[in-house]
Amino acid sequence: MRNRGTVLVMLVSLAAAQAVAGSAAAAPGAPPPTGAAAKAKKCKKGLVRRKGRCVCAKGKVRRGARCVTVKKKIAPAPTPGAPTPGAPTTPGATDGPPFAPPGKDLTGTPAANAILPFLANSTFTDCPLGIGVGCAVEERYGHFGDGTMYYCRLTPTAGSDIINSGHPFQIIGADQKADGSWAVTLKVDSYGQLVYYTWSVTAQGVANGLYWGPGKDPQSDAPAQIPTLQWIRGARNCSY
Repeated sequence: MRNRGTVLVMLVSLAAAQAVAGSAAAAPGAPPPTGAAAKAKKCKKGLVRRKGRCVCAKGKVRRGARCVTVKKKIAPAPTPGAPTPGAPTTPGATDGPPFAPPGKDLTGTPAANAILPFLANSTFTDCPLGIGVGCAVEERYGHFGDGTMYYCRLTPTAGSDIINSGHPFQIIGADQKADGSWAVTLKVDSYGQLVYYTWSVTAQGVANGLYWGPGKDPQSDAPAQIPTLQWIRGARNCSY
């Protein structure tokens, strides 16, 4: 019995020694994990590993089990509508500076009819008094009663001006608030290409604009911001 016990002890000790030796030998050059361990380190298609977690790639968010692209927010356009054919473009009398408050909100064609006299004989500018009076460069958008628009960037240096003159415009969306403030979207034929503007004008005549260049869609593409301008009565072209 004593010999059998000694043999058992020796076998157990030998097995333990082999297990320790096997672990030590495998550690330095251990092969990559396989099976479940390997799968745990891989992210599903469409996901990337970040800080130990599988997440959506940059610019995407999770919607259920999928990653979807985050769409850029597009500024809401004024209500579709155009002026009634033959609507007057001569500015009417105002009983509140600078626009006549309708006393109720208007949308679409009624708004376009109300706004047209204030748009079609007006200028948006960042230099109301002209170059040399508080500004060295002027950005100017002139809207005329014949349905043409002028864009000008005027400087005191000869040959440095930017002049886009006489392009036909059309109101395709309009809203007016009860206090007289208004917003319009214009479609402009610029050298054979369509561009779009949305103007939002406060009751005090402060105008903020959005611009979509050639090939851009106001319904889906983000606009370029136009710096704040001032509405003034009377259309100006690009002459000084």
